[in-house]
Amino acid sequence: MVIVRFLIIIFFIVFCNCGMMGQKDTSSLPTMTSKNLITLDDYNPDAVYGASYREMMKSRGKETGKTPFNRQGSKFILPTLFIVYGVSARFNQLPVRRLDFDIKHEINKRIDRQYNIDDYFEYGLPVAAYGLGFIPGVGKRNFRDRTLAMATSFLFMEGSVKLLKEVVPVKRPYGDDRSFPSGHTAVTMMSAHFMYKEYKDCSPWIGVSGYMVAAATGVLRMLNDAHWFSDVMMGAGIGILSTEIGYMALPVWHSIFGIKDGERRFVAVPAFSTQGLGLGLVYQF
Repeated sequence: MVIVRFLIIIFFIVFCNCGMMGQKDTSSLPTMTSKNLITLDDYNPDAVYGASYREMMKSRGKETGKTPFNRQGSKFILPTLFIVYGVSARFNQLPVRRLDFDIKHEINKRIDRQYNIDDYFEYGLPVAAYGLGFIPGVGKRNFRDRTLAMATSFLFMEGSVKLLKEVVPVKRPYGDDRSFPSGHTAVTMMSAHFMYKEYKDCSPWIGVSGYMVAAATGVLRMLNDAHWFSDVMMGAGIGILSTEIGYMALPVWHSIFGIKDGERRFVAVPAFSTQGLGLGLVYQF
């Protein structure tokens, strides 16, 4: 009985305090009448907190608005996941490697034909990714930087794919060697990510269309019985990572060639003739 009385007294004290805290001085606030309704315009935080109130809130929002998805290293999350999955298939027979065989079994059970369009995607998408920059107002960077980024991305991607194919001997679904990773997927995904980074300010659909073609290439490689699912995932990861490295290397190239705001210039000009293709380089000291 004593405990019950004690709880009643505590409840009464808390209730009274809450009621007193809820009472505010409303004499200086506008009231809601039939002629004058309270709107957001009646509240002016600058007049109460000073002219720097908005700047303070903006800076606070920028400080607290960082998430794992908008930090500097977030661009490596997706390619890292793809690469980790592809590597895990080489060391984990179950369940990762088993998924490769399950997908192959389902494809062979339902589809019995070859699609050669993936070979056209492998060569066509890089040309489209680089060529769109020649349209005035489409590219984000100039011809020099776009060429350096594309060349660096391609060299890193090609070197990584060839090295892994030699070091990691994996047989293709149809029996041939050099299955890991998928070179077609690496090339098209590198080009698609290049299109996204270079032309997203013009239209995000350019990058989306590139990703769709790259994804279709990976699917076609599996439908053609040329690659496992883990090969495609590894190739996609290498492709995205290659483009990121290509753009990260731009300041390095600028430092090597001494490129600074209108001073020394580095120009790469493609040359076409009936006898072959070439690339002319001009460096102004």
